[in-house]
Amino acid sequence: MKKNSYFTLVIIFLLAFSGILWNTVPEKNVNAQSPTILSVEPEILIDPTLTPGNIFTINVTVTDVTGLYGWEFKLFYLKSVLTVNSITFGPFLESAGATFTIDKSNPDYNTTHGLVWMADSLLAAPQGVDGTGTIASVTFEVTGIGSTKLDLTDTKLGTITGEPISHTIHDGYFSNIISQAKISITPNKIIDSTLEPCHQFTVNVTISNASNVNSWELKIFYRNDVLNVSDVSFGPFLQSSGPTTQIVKSMTDNYNETHGLVWLNETLTTPTGAFGDGILATITFHVEGVGETEISLKDTKLTDPVGQPLEHSSSSGYFNNVLMAKIFIYPEEIFDPTLTPGSRLNVKVKISEVTDLYGFKLNLTYENDILNCLGVLILPYQNESNFDSKVAWNDETGELSIQVNYKPPAEPITSFTPFTVAEIYFQVSGMGVSPLHLHDTSLINVEGGEIPHETRDGLIYIVIRDVAVVELYASKADAYSPSPLNIYPGELVNITVTVENKGNLTESFTVMLLYNNELIMNVTVTDLPPQGFQTISVIWNTSGFPPCYNATLNAYAVPVPYETNLEDNTFTDGIISITLIGDVNGDGIVNIYDVIQAGNAFGTYLGEPEYDERADINHDGTIDIYDLILIGLHFGESY
Repeated sequence: MKKNSYFTLVIIFLLAFSGILWNTVPEKNVNAQSPTILSVEPEILIDPTLTPGNIFTINVTVTDVTGLYGWEFKLFYLKSVLTVNSITFGPFLESAGATFTIDKSNPDYNTTHGLVWMADSLLAAPQGVDGTGTIASVTFEVTGIGSTKLDLTDTKLGTITGEPISHTIHDGYFSNIISQAKISITPNKIIDSTLEPCHQFTVNVTISNASNVNSWELKIFYRNDVLNVSDVSFGPFLQSSGPTTQIVKSMTDNYNETHGLVWLNETLTTPTGAFGDGILATITFHVEGVGETEISLKDTKLTDPVGQPLEHSSSSGYFNNVLMAKIFIYPEEIFDPTLTPGSRLNVKVKISEVTDLYGFKLNLTYENDILNCLGVLILPYQNESNFDSKVAWNDETGELSIQVNYKPPAEPITSFTPFTVAEIYFQVSGMGVSPLHLHDTSLINVEGGEIPHETRDGLIYIVIRDVAVVELYASKADAYSPSPLNIYPGELVNITVTVENKGNLTESFTVMLLYNNELIMNVTVTDLPPQGFQTISVIWNTSGFPPCYNATLNAYAVPVPYETNLEDNTFTDGIISITLIGDVNGDGIVNIYDVIQAGNAFGTYLGEPEYDERADINHDGTIDIYDLILIGLHFGESY
């Protein structure tokens, strides 16, 4: 457009904005409306510091609503955990005019629950309210230790004509307990060669450190050629808190070709919970054959009185009625970030569950660019002195061998518990991971025969831990992003961060996003492999920032333990300038000069020589009447 026509545009614009030339303003095309949601915020609140006597507040919010003229909801909660301290009607509806409010809350709604019942309607307002906001706030006082669903029911949203507004509901959940429960097979290991076929034995399924358990469920698998299940009985743990419903969902030795299954469930009939330690169930097994099997706990579940899952761990059991000797490296893994080239360490070779041992030999390989062998110490069983030994190692190939033979009058060794037969001393020569691999092993009995056995290798980590931020980029979330980045208050900024794991260990760590050293948010990076990269993209809402405000973005990777190189943990981006909407020339006031400057660029598009990015108020890549309307909307405003 020619520059000498801008005065005509200015006049047209001012007439249009004052309503003289047009009665209506054409609307832009918009996406289909998002579904309306009525929510408890925060949706999940788990905080063990909120003990009896403390208070906290939740908001009931409506999202993406159109034409809201009135609302109503009921919210139920367990009064053994919470009681209402106060309620407040939110500002969302009141922003459109006077309202009529109703509070029919009842803290003693029934024997178990309290009720928040609220309603609000506009009075003689010309239209309803659009958008997202808070319709009510409820402040609770904590009365006990437990958990409760904040259950939204009978919710109603209506228009000015009394028509219901379709919506979905997001309930809330509160808990001030964190379960550290553990479900275990007890005893966890049964190794007994006298438990021959046709014998029976029992194990208990136990729970420890339990909090507020209302229901449990679990499956137990076992090899059906070694064991069959004879009987199942439910233990007293849950029943100590009241009557229960007990279900044996499955008790079969033929779950599949190789395994049997016991599948149990128990639930309290009232919304209460059990605490502490106890027995969930007792299982009686019949020995079918000679061998070994894991008594495997799977699909374990714990829930609280409102049906929410409780965090817990589980531990399976083991049965063996044929002794299987073992030779293994102890500890199985060494992970010590303080180990660096020149450091020294040692591992032990142990044997367990062996009968009539009279000698052994082994070969072991290690990574020779990570470890050097300094020596081997033979440790005879119970200080026996009647033996011969042979030891050799070669750091060029990373090979080590040990051979020990007992001789009369030494007694054969029988031991079910582990005992040490040798210690191996290493020096760290490089960074990395070195397996300690046992191979070509032999356990010899008093008659010179081979003793069947298993081996278990070791593993040594000599690690580098180094996480880094390698890139940080900010762009407008809903439009193109010229540089430098100028935005208006309330606009969304897309922050893109790339991090790298420069170490040799898979890492999980936190990345802090900041502006002017103020926290925007924390982002968790999980299981980033060595030499791996990950890109994080988040949206930053700049609402609340004043115009004429400059923000410098930073991304900071919180150091992992034993990280020494911290120089690459921080990355700083350029300046983000938050400007006054409509201030095209940047002089701090929206006036006729801004209209003139926008008029000069009217009708141009991104990429054209006369295009002016600051005049593109709505950031759609073109300067048109919508931009001039926005300048007029803010005409006269200043910093």
